[in-house]
Amino acid sequence: MPRLPISEDQIKAVLSELTTGRTVREVSREHGVSPNTLYRWRAKFTNGQQPNDSVRLHSLEAENRRLKKEFAELTLDYATLRAALIRDVMGDC
Repeated sequence: MPRLPISEDQIKAVLSELTTGRTVREVSREHGVSPNTLYRWRAKFTNGQQPNDSVRLHSLEAENRRLKKEFAELTLDYATLRAALIRDVMGDC
């Protein structure tokens, strides 16, 4: 019978049991996961404070869009000012 995926909150709860002094073997048997899985979770969720990867990816993509927009605006401003400066210089000759 396939197991349902374990949520991040459930993983944090299991890892908090390890900090109370219970052994990895006891916790793994109680929750039906291998000890290696617990070690991987503990490495991934250092102190239970690992942000969700999809949330982090979304925020980085939003920041990237904002920076690209600012760059495009500054490039347009530069091109406009440069064209105006060239017109002014050519007009004086």
